[in-house]
Amino acid sequence: MSIPPPFDPQYVEFIRRIISVAETDDPVWKPDAVYLYNDGKDGRKQCTLSIGFTADGGNLRKVLERYVEDNGAYGTQLVPYIAALKEGEPGTDPSFITLLKEIGREDPLMMEVQEEMFDKLYLGPAFDWAARYGFGLPLSYLVIADSFLHSGSMLNFLMQKFSEPKPSSGGEEKIWIPDYLEARKQWLSQHSNKLLRNTVYRVNCYLEECSKDHWNLDTAVVMNGTTVNPVA
Repeated sequence: MSIPPPFDPQYVEFIRRIISVAETDDPVWKPDAVYLYNDGKDGRKQCTLSIGFTADGGNLRKVLERYVEDNGAYGTQLVPYIAALKEGEPGTDPSFITLLKEIGREDPLMMEVQEEMFDKLYLGPAFDWAARYGFGLPLSYLVIADSFLHSGSMLNFLMQKFSEPKPSSGGEEKIWIPDYLEARKQWLSQHSNKLLRNTVYRVNCYLEECSKDHWNLDTAVVMNGTTVNPVA
């Protein structure tokens, strides 16, 4: 997945690590981590694999399909579970959870596939969106990438809550991003789903970086109490 300029691999990896802490409280990506949260369709419990591949979001299935395509050692065992995910199952079967953990722990290919699919499903689309609308600062790309992972996209109803135009339409990037974050914070803090209300720390972190004028992401970022250092 190509990443638009001005980003080199160090910036991309730093952004991955910050988002990993936002999702899992750990900057180290763990391919065998599996979570069950009540954040699926209509608040039901669903499976989330590692950094944010969810069953109801469809990306868990895409990761597993890619693993099977790459002839992963556990591919045959995954086939019936992939079929169940296609039918709308939330992936909470204990045997499925056990299998996912084993694959992530035992087969290095699973980590490779997750990294590939994270760029394809989240970072790539987020960075493309940012470049298309004239954003150019690393912190802006981090904020936009977080929104793609957390909400699936940049939600239009949030962007309609403030008047600053996007940079491509003559707006100021350093105004637009904080305005967007404030709109997102209000939405999350008042959400009917308590789990989403509890994720306001993500927005607070980015607002703090904006207030410090840390647009170039050249020093550490503290996400939810965890210090994440730039990649050397």
